[in-house]
Amino acid sequence: IYLRAWSILSYAMKKRNDESEVLLLEDVEHGETHLIASGIATFDARPQVFNIVNCIVGVSVLAMPYCFQQCGILLAVTMIAISSVITKLTCHFLFQGATNVRVRNYEGLAATAYGHAGRRAIEILLLLFLMSSIVAYTVVIGDLGPHIVADYLELAAPTERLRVLVMVVVMVFVIIPLSTIKDIELFSIVSSIAVFFYGIFVLHIIIESLESLLEGTWSQHVIWWRPEGFLACLPIVTMALACQTQLFSVTEGLVNPTIDQVDSVVSMAVNLCSAMYAAVGMFGYVAFYNRKLHGDVLVELAPNFLTQLLKLSFMLSIAVSVPLMLFPARHALFNLCLRPNGCELPIARIQRSTFHCLTITILFLNLVVAILIPNVEFILGLSGSLIGSLMTIIFPSLLFLKVAKSRQQGVANLAKICLVAGCFVLIACTWVTLTKEQKSAMAAHPEPKDRNDLPEVKALEHLEQLEERVLDANLNLSQKLSDISQLAAQGKDSEAKMVIEEIRQQQEEQRELIQKQEKLVEQLNLHIEEHERIKSDEKRKDERKKSEEQMANDSSPAVRDVPQKEQSQEIQNVRAESYSVRPSVYKLEHKNINSVDVNVSNIVVKSLAP
Repeated sequence: IYLRAWSILSYAMKKRNDESEVLLLEDVEHGETHLIASGIATFDARPQVFNIVNCIVGVSVLAMPYCFQQCGILLAVTMIAISSVITKLTCHFLFQGATNVRVRNYEGLAATAYGHAGRRAIEILLLLFLMSSIVAYTVVIGDLGPHIVADYLELAAPTERLRVLVMVVVMVFVIIPLSTIKDIELFSIVSSIAVFFYGIFVLHIIIESLESLLEGTWSQHVIWWRPEGFLACLPIVTMALACQTQLFSVTEGLVNPTIDQVDSVVSMAVNLCSAMYAAVGMFGYVAFYNRKLHGDVLVELAPNFLTQLLKLSFMLSIAVSVPLMLFPARHALFNLCLRPNGCELPIARIQRSTFHCLTITILFLNLVVAILIPNVEFILGLSGSLIGSLMTIIFPSLLFLKVAKSRQQGVANLAKICLVAGCFVLIACTWVTLTKEQKSAMAAHPEPKDRNDLPEVKALEHLEQLEERVLDANLNLSQKLSDISQLAAQGKDSEAKMVIEEIRQQQEEQRELIQKQEKLVEQLNLHIEEHERIKSDEKRKDERKKSEEQMANDSSPAVRDVPQKEQSQEIQNVRAESYSVRPSVYKLEHKNINSVDVNVSNIVVKSLAP
């Protein structure tokens, strides 16, 4: 005992002089060997980084291509960078403020700073934050499930009734049975499965974009900077990077965490998620730049076995993740409404009957709200601007300003800037989200699926896409011609030559597009001729059959003695009429496009003349 006490005292003195020194002690009572080291020597950021990444990544990743299309690529990347900086700062405010008052949770910091009212406000916001996340998960289920069912039933598009039916079925038969399980350890594998499907999703989006990237013309058609979509997409990105509510849960895994260690963990996790969001947004937008995207990019994938399997797996992983969100939501609702009078500490254990009642209540309310929400970008934008701004920006800044010490004046100034930014997001972004017209992607009535697998239908769709691209190229050429005249007037010859070189490259691309159009038009005309030939043959057979029946049944000699020459002449007239009916729409359209290209080419040649 004396030797053990002396060794412990020696270690304490040694640790005071050198933080990185290690002492190995033998525990006689348990027969175990413990390695006691300083916090710096044993600090490993990687496990906590992945824990925070798992907390951050959610259904918001599906809305990144939508944000890139609405804001433009450069503005969207800038928005992600700004949101990541704000997330790092607010996490620093929370942990620094908690260290100042020596507490280790969000509610305790609020109670210390603003008393009982502050604790209640944080509990209410935490409950709303969790419920909005569950609503977003349910809306995504309502987006993915109907597309799978509609493809199986061969419907042209999923309907609103089918969306409601899928959400109710998944809620009743999957989410509610899993939500009645009280042991959270049984869901330990769910996080790994969800992260795995997120990785598969990112890989599939990159593969989808390869065709457009290799084609090389996407840069002329995508939007690079569009400020009109900034306010609508800023709360989605801010919500996508939020991890403030899980910060203290993750830091519990660190031994005597310091502020620098927590800042390092948060910074690495936020940087990793920001890079993933930027990649998904960029590649997803490039893959589907010629479509109008909405908040769930998975519905844009072509319906085949692999993509439908990916949608189904993603939907089920989300459905299994909802019970995990219910654990803190149940406790927040219980502590907010059913906590005994005079008890300020949160209650951890809930009776089974109360547990089930709270589960059914929360899920029913979320299902009703999810049915009323038309799309996922609306719930992400509204929850991010209204609840997310309060929970992740405004309150962390206010709490730090309340408990900050005099020597932390520089950090307090940053908190004031973040407070102003949070108020801006709360007011401006909420107003834009509520006033923006919301449209559902579901059809009003069920319609049978078109035979899009026919070769002529695919050729028509390809022809329409080529016509749009040729038109865009003509518009770009017109714009660049005006730019050349302006640069020439300003004496900027080198820049004018660069624009001329770009015009030449676009002309080559336009010629290739027109050659593709010629081939498609030839294929369509051959198909039309073949179709009309078959149709005329069938018509001649019918006419011949009718004439033979009439000759057999009619006893009139006048009819029976019709000369064979006149009958053959009638058949030839029918044949001529059949062959004369031949559409020429595609040839006319092709002729117009060629004339446009010739006109533009002449203009470019004149502009290139010395």
